[in-house]
Amino acid sequence: MATRSTGISGELQESVRKLFGSTLEVLRRVRIETRNGRFEEKLLVLTAWRLCLLNVKIPAKIENTFNFLEIRNLTPVNPDQVVMETEKSTYSVNFFSLEDLDQVMSHINASLSKIFPASPPSLSQRSTPESPNCLKHSPTRQASKGCKQACCGGFSETYAALCDYNGVACREEVQWDVDTIYHSQDTRHFNILDFSHLGSRDLALIVAALAYNQWFTKLQTRDLKLGSEVIEQVLHTVSRSRTIEELEMENTGLKVDFALKLAAALAENPFPALTALNLASNPLEDKGVYALSQFLVSHHMGLKRLNLSRTSLTLKGLVPLAQMLNNGHNFTNTLTHLDLSRNPGMLAGDDAVNLYNFLARQNVLVDLNLAGTDCAIDVLFGALLHGCCTHLSHLNLSNNNFSHKKAKETLPSFKTFFSCSFSLGHVNFSGTRVPAEALSALFQGLSVNTHVTDLHLNLSGCELRANGATVIRENIGAIGNITRLDISDNGK
Repeated sequence: MATRSTGISGELQESVRKLFGSTLEVLRRVRIETRNGRFEEKLLVLTAWRLCLLNVKIPAKIENTFNFLEIRNLTPVNPDQVVMETEKSTYSVNFFSLEDLDQVMSHINASLSKIFPASPPSLSQRSTPESPNCLKHSPTRQASKGCKQACCGGFSETYAALCDYNGVACREEVQWDVDTIYHSQDTRHFNILDFSHLGSRDLALIVAALAYNQWFTKLQTRDLKLGSEVIEQVLHTVSRSRTIEELEMENTGLKVDFALKLAAALAENPFPALTALNLASNPLEDKGVYALSQFLVSHHMGLKRLNLSRTSLTLKGLVPLAQMLNNGHNFTNTLTHLDLSRNPGMLAGDDAVNLYNFLARQNVLVDLNLAGTDCAIDVLFGALLHGCCTHLSHLNLSNNNFSHKKAKETLPSFKTFFSCSFSLGHVNFSGTRVPAEALSALFQGLSVNTHVTDLHLNLSGCELRANGATVIRENIGAIGNITRLDISDNGK
């Protein structure tokens, strides 16, 4: 506590200390201007995150209080007088000395610097408040220049201040986990699952503390249904964060409206850092994917990873997504992982050519998963041959089919791809009926490939039967680059 308290009796000081205990940090005598223009003497107390005005009687009692985050504007009127505008009230405060005023201002600004270690708000200039959320989880003022960061980007300080702002008890175990475990492991991936034992309101405040944090680069959770309060703060964080590069919300009960709001939140962020998006196992449907595509098409950084597996995406929704990949900024140079698997029927039509057009362009895809999309595999390889020979390492085409009507036209591309690929490490055809002629083309291509040296090939459940067994027996001896081969469950 700042011990100098001129004009305050020792007995009154002791009463204040009993009221606040160890939370008392600054105690000053001030005068507050009333509505009729008169001044009433009060005691001004500052704690870590809050300003309190008390009577000057014993026992001391709090008459008014507000969190520093509630301050909307602070205007100097005279050298020793300031007007504080908060969310609910306005206070004209006269100090008995410039030193007292400086002490109070320094404390408030220091506290705000802890809450926003990379972008402390400027209270000396009038700012336009942002539209408040339906819950008071997030600060509502614009930010200026940065300062030195605390542990894990000052997460614990921001979290404690938001708890105070919302009138919720600050959970010390949350602060301990972040300051001790996260910090000692130097992890920048914030996992909501680590705190899944807490209630929705507690989780919402935890996520809200990430909005201005510059330590964490990933926000993730999976297999945890998120409440509306938490979802709201995920969206708010996405709309503000300059450092969240990866957002992973897999199987969390998100629906179409989340995708629409996420697209709006991303568009609202003037400095979006997002490069990886995983919304797998959430029924976003075509409407939700369309909204995301509309934002991502102009995303200046381009995505590195996109996972929309099991999102109820159909061919209708694939069209704008593929157009986004074809027309968006730099996707051919940034996108390394694309997972659209387990969306039945998504590639079962002529409009699938929109995705094939992207794959046919020279790109940097390393991992492509189109399992369970009703993809015509042999047709796809015409596109892969042109655009994916250099970098593609993992290719999952399980539970699809071959277009037998076009076999004579497409098998040369199928064979050539496997002979020219530079980086293949894992190929999965499991659950797909592979014709003997396609199997033969695959082995013939691999037999002349001098670049691939450690290929894991999954041909389980491909109905190879006797004809397939013959092809394998005739070709396997000439192939030295297959190190693992799964041919289980293929009948007799």
